[in-house]
Amino acid sequence: MCVWSAYTGGKPAAPELWESLKKIEGIWAGFYTGLVTCSEGKLYHGKVLGNTRIWKEKYDLSAFPGTCGLIHSRTNSGGDERWSHPFVGSAGKVALISQGCSGIFKDRAKAVFEKWGNEMLEAGKTFSSGIFGLPERYPVLAGGAQVHSAEVAVNAVEYWYEKLGDPMAAISKACSDLNTESATCFIFADRPGIIGFANCNQHMVYCRSREGVHLSITAIGLPDGFGMELPCNCVGLISPTELKLEKLGDRYETETSLPHGLLKLALDYIRNNPGCLLAHVTDAVLKPLLPAEKLNYRAGSAYRVLETLLAERLVKLVPEEKTGGAGAPGTVYRIYANGQ
Repeated sequence: MCVWSAYTGGKPAAPELWESLKKIEGIWAGFYTGLVTCSEGKLYHGKVLGNTRIWKEKYDLSAFPGTCGLIHSRTNSGGDERWSHPFVGSAGKVALISQGCSGIFKDRAKAVFEKWGNEMLEAGKTFSSGIFGLPERYPVLAGGAQVHSAEVAVNAVEYWYEKLGDPMAAISKACSDLNTESATCFIFADRPGIIGFANCNQHMVYCRSREGVHLSITAIGLPDGFGMELPCNCVGLISPTELKLEKLGDRYETETSLPHGLLKLALDYIRNNPGCLLAHVTDAVLKPLLPAEKLNYRAGSAYRVLETLLAERLVKLVPEEKTGGAGAPGTVYRIYANGQ
């Protein structure tokens, strides 16, 4: 799982996004880092293999102008610098960040992304993430190169945006067909005030402030640590003054309520396993309690549990730098009960 944040408003986006990502990069991710902003019809983007420390060694926030943007940190899940988010459509009109997995769609997700990817190739789109030798779970396109599924998605949205001229319609068309449990955000070069999004069975939250609109995969990334949760099966647009929502196609039923006693069970696990990761809590505590016959809301529940435990000051996050599989420094947040 990855983490991300987004912002649009009246202040420079890059510093707002940077402060948000520093709060959350190690919750699931911390091994690939990227930022994109929009200004005067152009997308400015930069990404690295490594954590925020490595990104800051290569880039300066002042090189990313504009008051609308996205920031992302990816898990230790393979690929080189090109497999960091954001991904930008080959025409430079749309940028994307995303987090999630194939989930309940795992038996058909790869084939669907390969179909869309090859159709985008035939339509003239190109892919910067093409690589050989990664695990076969990634889409393999004509010619044998594997590409990141997020780059397939951004090219598909850009393709439909060029056809329809409507960002919400383009997101809905592409994301309703691309089967994945994910939370994804988009910005458009010629529409610098809006952020588009699609959410299937993940946790997305937002808040409004005097400075603008902040979105994140977790309330921990918002300025005051809390916000409004967006529906887990939706597509939409958000700006400093407006929110538009529609249903994201047909999806399986999702159970989004927290099982009774979950907070206590999670806290007991953390106390008994000091220094655990959120992934450990999710698999050991949440997974057995959530209904297998529905879309399993493990990721959303995990964020909601962690947000609550932090808000009540029952736990703390301790960052740790470690080397990722691709050889670059990453960051993970270990969880401890307060007093340990």
